[in-house]
Amino acid sequence: MKKKFFFIKIFIVFLFFQKTLLLASVENKIVANIGNQIISSYELKNKIKTIIFLSKQELSQKNINLAKQQALGSLIDNKIKKQELYKYKIDRNDGGNSNIFLQNVSSQYDTDIAGLQKIFLENNLDFEIYSDELKTEFYWQKLIFSLYKDKINLNDDEINKELDRIIKNEKKITEYQLAEIEIPFLNNSEDQKNIENIYDKIKKLGFKESAIKFSRSTSAFDGGNLGWISEKSLSDKILKILKNMKIGNVSKPIYQADTLLILKVLDKKMNDINKIDVKSMRKKIIDVKKNEFLSLFSNNHLSKLKNTILIKIK
Repeated sequence: MKKKFFFIKIFIVFLFFQKTLLLASVENKIVANIGNQIISSYELKNKIKTIIFLSKQELSQKNINLAKQQALGSLIDNKIKKQELYKYKIDRNDGGNSNIFLQNVSSQYDTDIAGLQKIFLENNLDFEIYSDELKTEFYWQKLIFSLYKDKINLNDDEINKELDRIIKNEKKITEYQLAEIEIPFLNNSEDQKNIENIYDKIKKLGFKESAIKFSRSTSAFDGGNLGWISEKSLSDKILKILKNMKIGNVSKPIYQADTLLILKVLDKKMNDINKIDVKSMRKKIIDVKKNEFLSLFSNNHLSKLKNTILIKIK
């Protein structure tokens, strides 16, 4: 009798195990093929929930539906970038830069990386996926720099002349603390819908949360924050717009090559030219101009890859 009862227990355990496997296969399906990689339903659900959590929204069906397209697009970009990093044999084991960024994100929650991991766990979010996505993005930027650094045309003489002119002729320099939202410019009817949706969300959620949710720039991980930027390192087009903006104002869409840029003035200040570190200012000007080039090269490189890689959404 005991022997019979033992086999019944084994059979029940077997059935339970089979049911668990069946449920796992149902719950974690392939939702897209990106070249030789896949996006699972687990990844998509986690990305949607992460976007909603970081943008401080309610986890409702409405917000899930609104975040789904952006989450899928972000995952597709991430998979393509991973594939390109593998192609160029980029070592992703050194997580230094992404760890520094994770520390910055953690500080927004008054904690450290371990504390942020705990917050993710408490909210049923996969921290490893988030961390890996950050790592991929930083090494993608490293790859883009290595591929296109020789095409970054910065004329040192012109920069030095411009600095000399500023020092001689101007008494004060304006610096702007800026945040950005960068979205793809599709040049079709979807652009206006996307723009209207983003401005609506900025009003309802705030700029920082909207940047986390919508922006394709690396700054999205930090709520779009760009830090302090000297007016002399900005393009004439952007500076002209900023001069007419007050602290707290959000710009109209700024059309660039294949992206739309929305800026918010977080703060601004006037600095006496005699108190400015010229070397530091020169470095900032060069860094901003380099980043403008790299952003353009990054977007173009990704667009070309999308045209050559088979993307199949199920």
